[in-house]
Amino acid sequence: MVAIAPQRRMVDDGIHAEMMPSANPDDDLAMHHRADPYWDELWAPGSQAQWSTGHAVRTRQNRGQVRKRARRLMDPSEAMRLLTTNRGRGDRHGTWGVLQSWRTATAEQVAALTGSRFVLDPDYSQIQASFALDLVDIGILSNYADGIPGLGRQTLYRPSSSDTFDRLIEPTLTGPEWLSVTAAQPWSAGGQYDRHNVLAVELALRAAEFLPIGAVMGEQLSSVDLLAGSGIGKKLPRPDNRRADGTLIRADGLRIAFELTATASPSFEAKVRRWAELIAARPLETSGLTVVFIAAPHPNRDRSRTSDPRHAIYKKVSQVLKEFPGRGQDSPAARIGVAHWEEWFPERHLMSEAFLGLRADFATNDATGADKWAPRDLLGDYDFTPWHTFDATAVLENSKLLAATPHWMRKGDHTHLIGSPMDRAGVDVPHPAPAKPHLVKGRPLGAAVGNGGDAKLPARLRVEG
Repeated sequence: MVAIAPQRRMVDDGIHAEMMPSANPDDDLAMHHRADPYWDELWAPGSQAQWSTGHAVRTRQNRGQVRKRARRLMDPSEAMRLLTTNRGRGDRHGTWGVLQSWRTATAEQVAALTGSRFVLDPDYSQIQASFALDLVDIGILSNYADGIPGLGRQTLYRPSSSDTFDRLIEPTLTGPEWLSVTAAQPWSAGGQYDRHNVLAVELALRAAEFLPIGAVMGEQLSSVDLLAGSGIGKKLPRPDNRRADGTLIRADGLRIAFELTATASPSFEAKVRRWAELIAARPLETSGLTVVFIAAPHPNRDRSRTSDPRHAIYKKVSQVLKEFPGRGQDSPAARIGVAHWEEWFPERHLMSEAFLGLRADFATNDATGADKWAPRDLLGDYDFTPWHTFDATAVLENSKLLAATPHWMRKGDHTHLIGSPMDRAGVDVPHPAPAKPHLVKGRPLGAAVGNGGDAKLPARLRVEG
């Protein structure tokens, strides 16, 4: 009997985001005030944003094909000066970190993640300097009713495909700054799929705002190697460059890697098989790895059964799972789930109880057809006990070092996680001998005096959220 999708469950009417307490301290950047990239239909089916690169703008302006605007064709030396001054340092590092991790994001998503309202304006000096040096590309979404598209909160940013970061920027960063921006990963501009990436960012933002989770990770930090290889102290049998679209990490360290898909393309079955092979090789207790495929078709579509990709997704997942028998805790059937964007978010700015529990369907029943699928809440009835040698929660502390982590999840000074330059060099801080030892009261070097606090490292050598 062919496995089919269960009948779509009736979801509740949903809870408006404005009625829920958000962890985002800036109400204007919370979910209910951001554009809804799914229900607002920012993209027509099959379309892409209109992108501008610094190189293309310079070329066209130098040829006289477009009007020159000094602010949007900043002199490279001036741009470099702006990107190496202390002013705006947190804004630019946060922006670079977010784009390095998530690939593509709207201006208001970047602002929500970084806590900087300045980046809402594409003409902000740090954005324009990054654009002029080919670090960041700027995109716009067009709509016939709007006439000529303009720049606003839905302006898109993405990392440019250039060597500027490695060649010009990285040499100017301190070790903590470089770690915060790159997460010790190579600067990369790959994986540019506009709607897909923006939906992934939005899902992570909503999870960070409303769910009791410990961390969210973007595509760059959701690689197979970090989830199941060197990131957990293992070695992959062969190099694997695949990445999930993002990862939600529970407070106990369970990793929920998610893959968004608008269609069940011919390559989808192969993707499921590769995840199933990986899961079968990595027990839950030593990896904490689960995967959820989320159907996110365009809302303006034929609503017939044949047009809903979820049915094809269930069918192809079922076919793959036949190659991995078993329904136990470590089986691919128990660790690969299927969900639907519209069941989690039934309308504009609405959330369902299914999202609040991260409910997904798992093929854990022995029945056939639609009856084999059973819903489970990944934040509720999904047990996870790490093996005693697996520090599953270390990633939660380390995520606070990263500029891509939502700013409310990395408050405070986290320099202790990487230590001071002297600590990392393995050298004790020198303490010069006092000139008059008999007059010394014993106050340690750098200790507070009067109303002053203890001496600290310079800001650029600290990691603060």
